[in-house]
Amino acid sequence: MRTWDKIDIVDVLTKHYYTLCDASVELSDGGDHEGSSEIDDECIAIEIFLEEERGLVWNGIQFLSI
Repeated sequence: MRTWDKIDIVDVLTKHYYTLCDASVELSDGGDHEGSSEIDDECIAIEIFLEEERGLVWNGIQFLSI
């Protein structure tokens, strides 16, 4: 089995989500509100995917099972 076969897509997306959130805040604090909004859109896309495909919902702090 290859290493990436053992990785759960939910874990990958959740980690990426948190990275994007941090980047969005950093851009916003630096005055790049357009860049921050683009990253926020990516966060929303991840939230929607996890909700529709995996039954997870973002409560503002963490993903929870519905």
